[in-house]
Amino acid sequence: MQTVSRQAHVTLSGDIAGEYVVTAQQPSGELTLVPDTGIIAIRKRHDLEPATLAELEAEHGPILPPDGDG
Repeated sequence: MQTVSRQAHVTLSGDIAGEYVVTAQQPSGELTLVPDTGIIAIRKRHDLEPATLAELEAEHGPILPPDGDG
């Protein structure tokens, strides 16, 4: 079995849908796929957008400057 050195990505549609990564490819052309767990794929899968600063501050209060203690 030959392992793919660069992880190729595929998008499936139909009964099984979503973003997947090719982890292995057989000489016969058979592929081994696993769900793409990268942040971009997760955001796309759950239709998420990063919070804006205003949304973050509305939820957690004002963002203060660093106190130099870290």
